This record gives sequence, C-alpha cells and structure tokens, in this order.
Amino acid sequence: MRVVKYQRVSTSHQELENQTNSIDKQIELLGWTLVGEYKEVVSGVKDTRPQLQKLLEDARKRKFDRVIVYSLDRLGRKIVSVINTIHSLEECGCHLFVVKNSIDTSTSQGKMFSYFINIFSELERDMMISRQKEAIDRVRSNGGKWGGGKLLSQDKIDKIVLLRTQGLSYRGICKELDIGLGSVQHYLKAQNMKVA
Repeated sequence: MRVVKYQRVSTSHQELENQTNSIDKQIELLGWTLVGEYKEVVSGVKDTRPQLQKLLEDARKRKFDRVIVYSLDRLGRKIVSVINTIHSLEECGCHLFVVKNSIDTSTSQGKMFSYFINIFSELERDMMISRQKEAIDRVRSNGGKWGGGKLLSQDKIDKIVLLRTQGLSYRGICKELDIGLGSVQHYLKAQNMKVA
C-alpha cells in the first residue's frame, strides 16, 4: 500500500512532531510504504492550502493509494471542505486513514464516522469562538485588558472616529481620550480611515 502523510499546523509556534511520531508508528504497524509527505503551516479554515492542493493533484496522477493524517481537523475545520477533500480523493481511487480515531474511509462505516467527527469538531470550534467573543466583549465593556493591550469600549471607539472626522490629529485624539497612538491607529484602520 503506497501511502503519503499530510500534516498541518495553524501557526509557526506549533510543532508537527507529535503528528509525525503517531503517523510513522501507524504506517509501520500497518506495513504500508511511505512514498511522500505534504506539510504546511496554515489555518484550517482557509480554503487555499498549497500543500493540500498539491496532494490532490498527485492523487489524480495516481502517485499513491492512501493519505494518512493524525486527526480529521488537520484536513480542515469546515465540514464542507473536509467532505469535498475526502470525495476528491475517492474519485481518484484513494482513501484516507485518520490515526487519532482509526477512521478508514475505504469502509462505508469509516466514511460516515469521518463526517460525524467533522460535524462535531466544527460545532465545538464555533462554540469556542462564540465563548471567546463573549468574554472579550465582557472585558471590553468593563474597560479591562485582553492579552497585551487594553480593549476599548465601542463608545470610545466611536469617539476616536468622531474626533478624527472633526480633524483632530492622532496625538490630539490620544491626549483627549487618554489612549495610546497604536490604539488610535488600529481602530481607525479597522474603520477603513486613513492612517497617517
């Protein structure tokens, strides 16, 4: 069985090593022949992932029989894109093996299970983002800090925009509202106003 590895992390601060070790052990256990690997650092929600596209092109050329990934979310965070990737592989006579859940799309049960896992993963991610947004809004409304900087209330952001439209300089806005220059620039840029 000719197999290739697909590994993805979202940021350069993350390591591929954990994925690599688990995948390599699984390949050895199953007696498959590794014929290539595709690695990239890109968010799973992005639709353009060069290495994944290269993998799909190579699948169409019948360069391998199976793709092995550590977990289903490495293929993507959106249900539709994961299902489309699995479908594209199947059209080329290629199947997916997911180490973490022992999912094998060469079986109908494995294919169905992969869809369910991905649905719940996307739901979990959406809930996490929603909770994070609520926490940021709560901190912002109390004038607190989030991460390295102070979050501004919507009222203060509106005042920044108003003062700028009235012609006040960046430094003037900083003095008037007792905030840093970086904050003024950031919020004006977010409002698509010219940053000088």
